[in-house]
Amino acid sequence: MALEGQLSDFNLAEILQLLASQQKSGFLNLEGKREMVFVFDKGLLISTRDRRSRSEDPFESYLKAYGFFTGEEWDHIEYVKANSSLDLTEILISEGLMNENELNRSLQGLAQEMTQMGMRMRHGRYNFNPTQDTPPGVKWKLRLDVQGLLMESARRMDEETQLRDFFSGPNVTFAQGSKVFPPENLGETGTRIMEMALAGLPLGRIIRQGRSESFVVRDLLKKWCSDGVLKVMETEAEDETEGRGDGKDRRNWTKNSLRSAPLTMLVVLLLAGMGWMRWTALPPGDTTLGHDLRTRQIRDEVVEAARLYRFAHDSWPATLQTMVDEGELPPTVLGTIQALGWSYQVESSGRSFTLG
Repeated sequence: MALEGQLSDFNLAEILQLLASQQKSGFLNLEGKREMVFVFDKGLLISTRDRRSRSEDPFESYLKAYGFFTGEEWDHIEYVKANSSLDLTEILISEGLMNENELNRSLQGLAQEMTQMGMRMRHGRYNFNPTQDTPPGVKWKLRLDVQGLLMESARRMDEETQLRDFFSGPNVTFAQGSKVFPPENLGETGTRIMEMALAGLPLGRIIRQGRSESFVVRDLLKKWCSDGVLKVMETEAEDETEGRGDGKDRRNWTKNSLRSAPLTMLVVLLLAGMGWMRWTALPPGDTTLGHDLRTRQIRDEVVEAARLYRFAHDSWPATLQTMVDEGELPPTVLGTIQALGWSYQVESSGRSFTLG
């Protein structure tokens, strides 16, 4: 059964349900603002990656967008890829960067996010190329029930508006609330997100380093805030903007912060020390080892922020300020880049950018 047509006539949810109910095997390709592939084996979704494609691996984009590995680890991954015929999944296991459970969880997260993105597509084409048996060339097969993916995607789409309304923007930060969540009940993902939230990182940065889908991170933070475990704090930049009026919001923020003075002072001192070490701009003419390390850190910050933006918007950000506005790049990094005299420019092809 070969299928093809327009997504405006037959949406992704209907296509996936049809392929699952008829237990089909093959490759479903979506062509629109972004290209996607869904690989089926007897009605089960086994992959959202097509190794035959020359486009960027969506799994690699997912891992980079959500801060799974450091710059040095990605350099090592690229080195192994260049000197072997191993797939990314095989490299992550063989090099000890992920275990099987972590790899399965990440691939499932990618499949869930791509399903949700595909369900939003209203323009573009689809075509299904059937195979007699299990589609060839698939590395690290999953066995995902389509109905479960669709139901979870529908839930996330319904709650997306609530999440946007709950958080005023990607620059909001968090502080300890009136309750404490038992650490043993947090789990690995919850522990990581809670630590970053209590460290004062803004929402956009928590998403970028959360090692989970954007929805999962925001949903957890919203639940903790609603339960009183965390409370939302406005960033300094936003407070200054609001303070240009009667200053009421700034006074309220200060009053609430002083209710937990010891915790506030600890966080402030910690962040001040980290901020001084991390964000102090170096003179452009410095050629010391510290300067080399600092410039590499800055470059990694920009690359990570740009990758997250591209994963969310399917295009590179037009300017560095765009990433700052989206909460994916701290304003202090932009100031350091300007002090270094660097420039950022998207290539005319739109496939990459230069920074230097």
